[in-house]
Amino acid sequence: MVVAGDEPFPAVYKCDASRRGDHTVVSGLDGTLLRSRSAFPYYALVAFDTGGVLRLALLLLLAPLAAALYYVVSEAAGVQVLVFAATAGARVADIESAARAVLPRFYAADVHPEAWRVFAACGRRWVVTATPRVMAEPFLRDHLGADAIVGTELATWRGRATGLVDVRRGVLVGERKVEALREMIGEGKVPNVGLGDRRSDYAFMRLCKVGQLTHLSPVLIDVR
Repeated sequence: MVVAGDEPFPAVYKCDASRRGDHTVVSGLDGTLLRSRSAFPYYALVAFDTGGVLRLALLLLLAPLAAALYYVVSEAAGVQVLVFAATAGARVADIESAARAVLPRFYAADVHPEAWRVFAACGRRWVVTATPRVMAEPFLRDHLGADAIVGTELATWRGRATGLVDVRRGVLVGERKVEALREMIGEGKVPNVGLGDRRSDYAFMRLCKVGQLTHLSPVLIDVR
């Protein structure tokens, strides 16, 4: 069992999911609804599907830089490198096609069982994620029944991704998730449950009545 230590929120496996049909849950994606805390494999799938071996090679070449920026500079900086390598110059229609046809089966195999137990029990399901919305939305809506998804928006030009993110919101991490959630819930309303896995999620989780951490759960492997 993973020990909670000094974490400010309890583990998700302790959450009572009963009688939550009229509740609102807000969840992150990587490391939360998905067991993997890294989105790199999904960027790799999109890179290969939209640009073949060359784009995948570029992503692999820049992966060490993304990791270094993630840990030394900021989470947002690391995500921006992955977004650039996986999408720069790709047609938005091709990214959308990969998100519908390729990503769902890999996402589905990675769903965190305890997070899904709580997420599925709630009547209103919202997701806030640093992953580009265009990549995550088809799976979250069609397979997990999410009602609203807010993610990083790609900057585009003439139907192609520039490799940059929309500057109006930037990469959706930390306080950016808080801003997005406040826009979603409106004035005076508080979501019932917040699900997250990392320190940058704490800010939006504090807006919820109850916060739950997925990385503390002892259920890490879904035995089928």
